[in-house]
Amino acid sequence: MKVAERVRGYIENRPYISEALEKNIVNMSELGRIIQKDLRIQSIHATKAALRRHSQKLRKARQRREEAVLDLLRASKLMLLDNLSIVITSKELEIVNKMKIKLTDLHYVYLVEKASLKEITETAAHDLCLARENCAAIVINSPERMETTPGVVSYLTSLLSGQNISSLAFASCYTETTIVVERKDALKSYEILSKAVG
Repeated sequence: MKVAERVRGYIENRPYISEALEKNIVNMSELGRIIQKDLRIQSIHATKAALRRHSQKLRKARQRREEAVLDLLRASKLMLLDNLSIVITSKELEIVNKMKIKLTDLHYVYLVEKASLKEITETAAHDLCLARENCAAIVINSPERMETTPGVVSYLTSLLSGQNISSLAFASCYTETTIVVERKDALKSYEILSKAVG
């Protein structure tokens, strides 16, 4: 196998190195020495040359991917739904909900109005796995190319996690992405995401 292929395989199996190379925040000489040692490659010059070429490709690909993601988000619309609760059950319920997801044959996740939570928890007490109050959902409606644009979900979640915001539930399908957060983080989340969304 050629040095370039071995170096590329090494990097592809270490996403943190790929990200550092994409952002151009890595000491190429030191990384080249590490890769040379780990892969037992004879020539440091061949290793570093392969590393430089691959990092240039990664940066160009990242730039194209980010441009496509930002272009898509600028064409999207954002909506905030407040006073919600998450309910997770072991059996399917016949209830009015904002969102229902069947995870497996074991669990169903519902996003419901906070006002209906007490009735649901009483009715489904034996099947209830989790009930969480004080939630809000941010819904992003995007053009149809959402399905074929890689990196959108990753970009959105990294925006929130970078500000120490956890998503309690997340669903992305077709043109709609729903991110559920704690109500205390709703306005901050909306503000963060609205800067990316047109």
